[in-house]
Amino acid sequence: MIQILDIEEKEKRKNSSRLPAVNWHLEAYCNYGCKFCYAPLREQREKERISKDEGFIILQSIADYGVEKINFVGGEPMLNPYIDDWIMTAKELGLVTSIVSNGTKMTEEWLLKMAPHLDWLGLSIDASNDKIHARIGRGRFGEIRDNKSSHLKRCLEISRFAKKIGYGLKLNTVVCSENIFDDMSELVSEIQPNRWKLFKVLPISGQNDGQVDSMLVTDIQFQKYVNRHRKKLTNQKSIQIVSEDNDEMLGTYAMIDPQGLVYTNLNGNYFFSKKSILEVGFSNAWREVNAGFSNDKFNERGGLWNWKKESITINLPIIGGDISG
Repeated sequence: MIQILDIEEKEKRKNSSRLPAVNWHLEAYCNYGCKFCYAPLREQREKERISKDEGFIILQSIADYGVEKINFVGGEPMLNPYIDDWIMTAKELGLVTSIVSNGTKMTEEWLLKMAPHLDWLGLSIDASNDKIHARIGRGRFGEIRDNKSSHLKRCLEISRFAKKIGYGLKLNTVVCSENIFDDMSELVSEIQPNRWKLFKVLPISGQNDGQVDSMLVTDIQFQKYVNRHRKKLTNQKSIQIVSEDNDEMLGTYAMIDPQGLVYTNLNGNYFFSKKSILEVGFSNAWREVNAGFSNDKFNERGGLWNWKKESITINLPIIGGDISG
């Protein structure tokens, strides 16, 4: 289970002027077609990928600034050819490392290789069955064209093996109109993530306009979904359930795009630094946009939690089959 920070440690980190965590959207491309995606990164896809060495520079600058945890995200981060090298380097620099992925390209061999370097494995699972995933678009493009998805089967195999070898496991669920009445309690009980995050589907101007409208849910609908699952999982003390509505998500994430620009999302828009970390360093780039980030709101949404490796309790092994990427 995830240990709760003691009062002294929580206050120390809360009052620190350092930025505790960043999300690096290191890969613009994705092999899924999720309709509600708030980070399609279309403009970034038109630009050249940064080099492996440039990624090292970004990581060093983040570490020098005093960031404690980095979350590798996308697009789909596993599509980036340098993901392994960047995770390893981040760990060497003393950062707590995390990834959020759809699970494609993750094999048992990869999970074993990265186990010494990657602390937290995050999987995005939105429903208890792949029929709903297909409607949402959470599946490979070829699958979605045929109204199919094999997303859940793959993620279950990954989660079983990852837990078996000692990863901290996170589960991310976006609550939208397609899954608002779905019951994920049995699935979550089976997966036994250390941390389950429930997000209210988020509209971002200029990113998912025209696609997300039919998938929006009300605050009341979202809260009912959260309450229903909290009640059903009351006895699952090892699972930390965290919910974030739109207000809690806006202005509480520090992000970096695939080319090294720093950005925030305070008012439902992305606000980017004028120059990249590669040009001016993380400290200067962050200074351009940090008015769009609220430390207080970050703390209120539970942004500070005990993500240190030693806080992970390894569950009893669950034997699973081979993972197919």
